[in-house]
Amino acid sequence: MRRIRSVVTRSDGKVQFIPLAELWAVSGVLADTFPLDRTLARGPRPVRQLANWTRLVLVDRALTDPERTAVLTLSDTPWVPAVLVAVLAAAVAPRLPRWLRVALFGGAVAWVVRGRRASRFVAMRRELQRVAPGGVLVADFVALEPGAGMRWVVDALDSIGHGIPFIALLPASGDGRRDAARERLYVRRLGFRRVSETVAGGQTVTVLVRD
Repeated sequence: MRRIRSVVTRSDGKVQFIPLAELWAVSGVLADTFPLDRTLARGPRPVRQLANWTRLVLVDRALTDPERTAVLTLSDTPWVPAVLVAVLAAAVAPRLPRWLRVALFGGAVAWVVRGRRASRFVAMRRELQRVAPGGVLVADFVALEPGAGMRWVVDALDSIGHGIPFIALLPASGDGRRDAARERLYVRRLGFRRVSETVAGGQTVTVLVRD
């Protein structure tokens, strides 16, 4: 979380945290957008939205620009340990209403188990520690206004500078042309470079870094 706060501080107001009250709507946008190959979407939309909301509340941080042209989620915490600690806290905290404890627990379990995340976590943490120690993971990017959202990200990254490594993971979608187009976007427009390719949870993942 400290590195993400540094990102916001160094952006000169171009990057802002999305308030907690707006995270449910953001989670719906993520559920409607990812995975890009809709045939890979697992579970009904409400379950995927709850899983995204739990992730944004407990682990990742959702960011946007003052004009709300895009959503960017970042993570600098160990995903699985953070989720387990948060779930334990939610389960035993007497001040939380029961419906919220149930929602946090159910969403966290769905998020960790769905898509073989536990096995992917182990492989990816090892690989990221090797190629970009101390980096901030770009978990999601959704342009709410085509064109404007991309311009915001480019401008924000330029303002933040090169002191904080940013990591982008591009899972193989099964469509080679689509995967190549996504990688070109990150490399040519956002200044990332390919540093490795690994297999995590049975899926090939390309690792890009902007440092």
